[in-house]
Amino acid sequence: MKIPRYVTGTVICLLVMMGVSTVFMNQSIFLELSQSFGISLNRARLSFSVASLGYSVTFLLAGPVMDRVNLKKTALCCAMLLSGVVFATSFTTGFRSFLWCMFPMGMCAALIPASLFPYMATLAPAKDKGTYVGAIVAAATLGVIWGRFLSGVLTSFMGFRAAYQVIAFLLLFCSGLVAVCPGAPRQGPARHSRSIFKTYAKAYGQVFKARVMMLMVVGGTLFFGFLGMITFLTYRLNLSPFHFSSGQIGWISFAGLTALVAPFSGLISRRFSIEKIIISGLCLALISGLILGKALTLPWVVAGLLLLFLSVYICQPLVFMLVGQSVSSQYLASASSFYIFFCIGGGSLSSIVLAPVWTTLGWHALVAVCAVSMGCSLAVMLLGNFSSKYRISTRH
Repeated sequence: MKIPRYVTGTVICLLVMMGVSTVFMNQSIFLELSQSFGISLNRARLSFSVASLGYSVTFLLAGPVMDRVNLKKTALCCAMLLSGVVFATSFTTGFRSFLWCMFPMGMCAALIPASLFPYMATLAPAKDKGTYVGAIVAAATLGVIWGRFLSGVLTSFMGFRAAYQVIAFLLLFCSGLVAVCPGAPRQGPARHSRSIFKTYAKAYGQVFKARVMMLMVVGGTLFFGFLGMITFLTYRLNLSPFHFSSGQIGWISFAGLTALVAPFSGLISRRFSIEKIIISGLCLALISGLILGKALTLPWVVAGLLLLFLSVYICQPLVFMLVGQSVSSQYLASASSFYIFFCIGGGSLSSIVLAPVWTTLGWHALVAVCAVSMGCSLAVMLLGNFSSKYRISTRH
């Protein structure tokens, strides 16, 4: 029996969601990790830092390679390897060996969306390409929330080691679903005419342009502030006046479902200027940061999270769209990978460099630093928008 394309697309989205979720699943269980390994609560956040670093660095390198491999086989191999790493991690006895597992976990997690994003584009019928690509973007976005929720809730019931084993099984199950789907649609011939080094040089030569780098900085500074607040919010909710458990933090993470606006922000851009929508979204991100900074009750925390995820994921796909308009179409995969490197790399950097701010100055100072970072994103976007309009006006 022939499996419909939309069914194949659905299981691909499930695998992408599960893969991305592994990078963020430690964010809601820092307290359990610190208790299990006998380390400080502050040190436990390195588990996210290392995983997200592996994730972002892999995206930096993966773009040009995706033209040379079988996309479906690459995704399946990486998913099964990721499942094995997650399962093996559950048996580590020391925090150092636990951290050693985080980097390859992030690498394998990155290669799943890196290969399945272009695969989904080849799978989709021409008339439904926007819907299929929007669905996989939503799946990757949902993976951020799903990882925090699933690990938090499972850990509250069975401990983090059993939670890791369940997540490894779910990854393997999703891989099996994708494996039984029809073979990969016909892909264009891989470009082997130039060496891999020349491929990288040519691809990243397209990226290192003023306009493109400006957009990369917008994404990087936005995610520095966004993931910085999300990472240390777990510490904030563990302590007074909240004293929330990992399960409760997992449930609160569902407020991030507003991130599912991402696939629809492109529709909004048909009626309004992309730059104006991004600037409005960045202003909302600053407001959400102020709400989270002042929040002392659960309703205000939820309201701040709702607005934060909504504003960030209104901006992210539109900045990505501007990146796509600024480079040659044949280098879009490399540019998109580089953009994700800046975004997730910024978040990984924030989880490392903001630790002294948290330990010495506390939550309010940390939110202030994150707000400054998002303010820089807004300033760069305003400057780029002004410069673009100025160049157009001088031509006329």
